[in-house]
Amino acid sequence: MEPTGKIASGVIKLPYKDVLSTISYLEREDNTVIYVRKLNPIASFVFRLITLRVRKRVTRTFQAEFLRNVSLMLSAGMTLTTALEEAAASSDKPGFETDIKDMIVNIQGGASFSAAAEKYPYIFPRTVSYLIRLGEATGKLERMLMDASEHLRRIDHIISDTKQALLYPTFVLVSMGAGLLFWLYYVVPKIIGLFTEMDVSLPGITIFVLKVSAFVQANFLDIILGLIVAVVSVVLGYKGNQKLRKTIDALLLKLPICGTIISASTMAFITEYFSLLLNVGIDILQSLQLLKDTIKNEVYRDKLGVVRDGLTRGEGIAEAFKGALVFPPFVVRMVHVGEQSGTLPEQLSRIAEDYRNRLSLIVATIGKTIEPVVLVIAGTMFAIIIIALFLPIYDLVTKVSGR
Repeated sequence: MEPTGKIASGVIKLPYKDVLSTISYLEREDNTVIYVRKLNPIASFVFRLITLRVRKRVTRTFQAEFLRNVSLMLSAGMTLTTALEEAAASSDKPGFETDIKDMIVNIQGGASFSAAAEKYPYIFPRTVSYLIRLGEATGKLERMLMDASEHLRRIDHIISDTKQALLYPTFVLVSMGAGLLFWLYYVVPKIIGLFTEMDVSLPGITIFVLKVSAFVQANFLDIILGLIVAVVSVVLGYKGNQKLRKTIDALLLKLPICGTIISASTMAFITEYFSLLLNVGIDILQSLQLLKDTIKNEVYRDKLGVVRDGLTRGEGIAEAFKGALVFPPFVVRMVHVGEQSGTLPEQLSRIAEDYRNRLSLIVATIGKTIEPVVLVIAGTMFAIIIIALFLPIYDLVTKVSGR
């Protein structure tokens, strides 16, 4: 019976195994319990199936804001469950608020915050769960939550800058390809058809463009379908095949502009994570393992494994990084300074800041950097087409003038 006197019944999911604990929880909410019964396994399975829903991952910005709010409320003296409830209530995501309420029930049932958080990886990433566990162990939960919030903001900044830097080259390549197909499929045949009707002799370059145009016209749908299949195959293969993923990652790192962007982004990501993990007291071998499990680039993942193996053999930190043969001399020197002075987390933080600044600079100058390359490639392609179209016109005008 509810506090208003209304009798209510229904099914509720609670983290308790005995009826007495369930009654105690319900009565803490100012209810009067009349009857409670535990569902049998079949009814329990059906209930879980009915209430099953797909959880949409929240953005890092949202995660960072939520963790910051919880940290501030804890610093102000609120209890953990109250802080979680208030921070979730301020969001405009009903599903998110429901999951936080489920977490609160688990915490009230005796689970630790970190154990409850691990059940919701779409809200609390693995690194954040680890920081929560450390915060509980050290009694500095509000500080760990604030560190996690700032960390997520920096990671989000790195990833957004990387996407923004790669967006322009991708847009340029797609636009150039679409423009070339349009010219070969629609424009060139009309002009060449005019030359054929006027019985104009065609030079070699025009014949070449005509053959390419005829091929595009005859196989246009196959070309479009082939491109779609190729892109989908590469994307699915990249996600599901580690060898293919490693090959593509290695190839992208060798490309002039793309390689610079990915290298700067990955180095910022690695040093940011590494600095955070060392700062909160995680030992270096465990930190490297967590980094290896977190990072997505297969080339750097392998190299972090090389670094960890080197440290296991007794090598120095800087020596192990140098032996991986992928980390720039600047990074190795800074790691060496941090190793010798006992300030490795601080040096890694400086490296991360430097690479974040490099990424920001790349984003600001990417247009100016690519523009000359675009002009040369696009100019060459369309110059060939224009020359191929204008040479017959020139011959025709010459013949008419001669007559």
